[in-house]
Amino acid sequence: ELKATYTMYQAILKAVEHNDSKQLRTVLDQPASPELSGYMKTSLKTLSAHFPYIQNTFYYPYNNGKIEGINNKIKVLNRVAYGYRNFIHYKNRIILHFNLKPIRNKLNTIEKGRECPAA
Repeated sequence: ELKATYTMYQAILKAVEHNDSKQLRTVLDQPASPELSGYMKTSLKTLSAHFPYIQNTFYYPYNNGKIEGINNKIKVLNRVAYGYRNFIHYKNRIILHFNLKPIRNKLNTIEKGRECPAA
């Protein structure tokens, strides 16, 4: 069981490393060996069900990794801070954490007596 599962795993890895969707499709279309572990059989079914989306990752260089990282950091900040009472303080802390520049709001500039630039 271990050998069959490991062999299948290596075949999948090889196809992904070479960005070869045809090879991956061939691996996924093979009939599941009875020697494969139940977890690998489940994984193969999942990969087959999502194959069109997986195939897109071979052709397009886009991913959402950066956004996922930002979301994770914000969630960690929220846990560490035990929440914020004021949303403005929370937003400012996120801006500070990511070294971002705050967007100047037209209302803020009007309230402070400054003229707004023409939009």
